[in-house]
Amino acid sequence: MKHGLLLIALFIAATALTSGEHSSAYMALITTHSPNTTTTHSPNTTTTHSPNTTTTHSPNTTTTHSPNTTTTHSPNTTTHNPNSTTTAPSTTTTSIPVPTPSTNMTTGNYNFSDAKGTLCIMVVAAIGIHVNTSEVNGIFIVQPSKTNVSGDCSEEVASLMITFNEGEISLQFQKNKTTKKVYVKYVQYELTYAFKRGALRNYTGTNRSLELFSVDLGYSYSCKAEKVYMGGGVSLDLTQYRFQAFDIKNKNFGPPELCKADQPDYRVPIAVGIILIILIIIVVIAYLISRKRRTDGYQSL
Repeated sequence: MKHGLLLIALFIAATALTSGEHSSAYMALITTHSPNTTTTHSPNTTTTHSPNTTTTHSPNTTTTHSPNTTTTHSPNTTTHNPNSTTTAPSTTTTSIPVPTPSTNMTTGNYNFSDAKGTLCIMVVAAIGIHVNTSEVNGIFIVQPSKTNVSGDCSEEVASLMITFNEGEISLQFQKNKTTKKVYVKYVQYELTYAFKRGALRNYTGTNRSLELFSVDLGYSYSCKAEKVYMGGGVSLDLTQYRFQAFDIKNKNFGPPELCKADQPDYRVPIAVGIILIILIIIVVIAYLISRKRRTDGYQSL
């Protein structure tokens, strides 16, 4: 009897499916899951379904249960030791200034021509800078092979500059058209030198004597040795020198005019001559007196 009832129920359900209708009895027995539904159960979860319970999942619905476990990855930390470069400070060694070895006075040629190539200044000299103070007594000798010459020439003024590693010497020549004289208007020097070991000093000076080395136009000034005082115990020692500026013909010096030291001194010969003349006169007078006396001692017969 029970089996018969079950067969009748199945037959009714089949008939309802064929006709497209769903009975409430069939819905009570069958639970339908949509194919596009995904159910995800988190681990360690227990689901209990009570009897006669129908769970319906709507289509296209995704239920995601996040796991209860959280995994934290500690970042890998890499420590790089920076490359350390230690640079030793550069050391500059400054040599202690010392006097140059002693040398002899050397004669040099210091000539200068104007922009047209006309020779306007001629100087031949051995030059020394003599320093004589309470602290220093020495002489710096200019080496001609280690000098450079520059200058400037105009109608009435001519300048000459002699430069070297330790300093320079400048001369300015002036022409006077009225008196037809040429002279050195000023001499200037600058020297940085150690006359003692480790005692580097700077020396400067200017001589503006009135008409220094004055000569007639077209003549040269000549002297064997002369000192030009620059002040402060410093002098320019000039040896075997000769100057000329302006009116230089055929690149040769004009007739020389000697410095006072080289000019012949006629005072002594003149004095000697005068003395001799006086003695001669005295002798003649004495002779005449003695002769007259002898004549007076005889009587005529």
